[in-house]
Amino acid sequence: MSVEKNELSFEDQLINHLVNIGGTKQWEYLPEIQTTDQLWANFKHILELNNPDKLTRPLSKTEFAQVEEEITSLDTPYHAGQFLYGLNGKSQVEVDLDDNRHVFLTVFDQDEIGAGNTVYQIVNQIQREPVLAGRKARRFDTTLLINGLPIIQIEEKADGVDAKTGLNQMHQYIAEQQYSGIFSTLQILVAIAPHDIRYMANTTDDQFNTDFSFRWQREKDNRPVYDWKEFCNSMLSIPMAHQMATNYMILDGTKNRQMIKVMRPYQVYATRRVLTKIRNHQFGIEPKEIGYVWHTTGSGKTISSFKAAWLASRLPNVDKVVFLVDRIALTSQTFDEYRAYDPSTDNEHDSNKGGVVEDTANKQVLLARLKEKRSGIIVTSTQKLDGLVRRESFDKFNRRVVFIVDEAHRSTSGDMLQRIKKAFPKSAWVGYTGTPRFDDQEGPTTQKIFGNLIHAYTIRDAIADKNVLGFKVDFETTLSDKTLREEYLPKYFHFRYPDWSDSQITQRIENITPEDMDDAVVPSVYDMNKQHVSLVVKDVLSKWGKRSSEWKYNALFTTHVGGGKASTPMAMMYYNEFKKQNKHQEKPLKHSKLYSESIIRRDS
Repeated sequence: MSVEKNELSFEDQLINHLVNIGGTKQWEYLPEIQTTDQLWANFKHILELNNPDKLTRPLSKTEFAQVEEEITSLDTPYHAGQFLYGLNGKSQVEVDLDDNRHVFLTVFDQDEIGAGNTVYQIVNQIQREPVLAGRKARRFDTTLLINGLPIIQIEEKADGVDAKTGLNQMHQYIAEQQYSGIFSTLQILVAIAPHDIRYMANTTDDQFNTDFSFRWQREKDNRPVYDWKEFCNSMLSIPMAHQMATNYMILDGTKNRQMIKVMRPYQVYATRRVLTKIRNHQFGIEPKEIGYVWHTTGSGKTISSFKAAWLASRLPNVDKVVFLVDRIALTSQTFDEYRAYDPSTDNEHDSNKGGVVEDTANKQVLLARLKEKRSGIIVTSTQKLDGLVRRESFDKFNRRVVFIVDEAHRSTSGDMLQRIKKAFPKSAWVGYTGTPRFDDQEGPTTQKIFGNLIHAYTIRDAIADKNVLGFKVDFETTLSDKTLREEYLPKYFHFRYPDWSDSQITQRIENITPEDMDDAVVPSVYDMNKQHVSLVVKDVLSKWGKRSSEWKYNALFTTHVGGGKASTPMAMMYYNEFKKQNKHQEKPLKHSKLYSESIIRRDS
């Protein structure tokens, strides 16, 4: 069987599976629709059915031409995304009717996802005439329609073919301007082979990059999904497919690079869990701590936290959402990012008109924002909010407020947050962090401040997913094996297990594995140890040429002291030792000291 016949056979299997995915309302296959004109007629019929209160008869040719013009004018996926989001989650088109009435016809209503009048359909092998002179006519594989508009485009490939081939094929269609007209509304591109699937947001020709295509992942373990049926069941079922194209899309309105971004699976799972907890939270009755999201640095926490904040602001049981950053300097940066992601903001004209994201110039503005009746997202700093609640005139705030805290690992000092928590008795708290604190020696743990873990996507997941650069970890000790077994470990096991006999400890040491040995050496044994510092510096200098690829790269060297003690003296010890041993190096290293502002304040 030829590759083309294999792909057509696979296409039939895919459509049949989508039609029969379990559920009361799934995709309806329309094999009779083969042309663009038939797609427009189908959309027109659905638009008329969904607006019986506005229309007493079918739209005339002149009336529907206004609808066609509005959709055809969507010249980028970003503008199409804005159109689909609409105002307050409702997308509408303006029409001047022949009887002199001016009406707004609803195209999409996000409150009707998977329910109500929403119509889900499948078409395939749509014939497309050339848009640019000299180009070929095209025939699209499979298109998923929502309320008659193309939203998800699928290209099937035979088994053994890299799915990115399908994405590159769609890139060709983009370059040929084939995703125009009624196809202007496409949001997600999917390339699918029986054992290889990739998806990405629709984009413009110049911004197309398959590095931003993703595999789907299982919720229970973040492992990639390779089987096409499992992918369909997870992502292309209803209402998930509709949510992916709306709730889990990001409209990035950053100047000069407007684009849409589709969320990765772990971001979707985390956001969904956060929203479920907020939706079910009994404000003022249950504990304020909803939980925390542990997503490793570089995995897109800003996008995840924004979506959680934006969707939470639309919940009926939430009055306000406050996004807290731990430094005043970050407030403007975070506000700009959030405003760029807000689908209701007029980013093109550098205006926050209509947006739900609000900044706070000072404490008085912050108080006014909190008292506003309309729902929205307030971006402010912990310090500014703490200053407000410490005023004698500030009364306890009895509205239902969701607090989303960025970089939650730096917020566990507790004093300011505890004051804010007391000032908002009907609040709910969610933390986002790449490095949660599990050790309570230096303050409360992340779990104590925010509650139980909601979702985790660790550095191990990110490296396996090729979402961040991988790295190699080598565990080394400056204590000899003899010193460890004869001096350190007997004392360690006597302290940890006081009921053990000497023979039990000896037997344990004789059978200890290298992994157990590494776990047994507590960091404090190295604290302020001059011999250890000298050996570490010697090891670094002796191996630096190889590790830096012949002195091409730089590196960070960090110090830590247990028990809540200052790390600055140990950093100085290392700095002086590097300076001492550097004198004898053929290629001395350039080195300098760097302290965080909070460490300097604590050490002074």
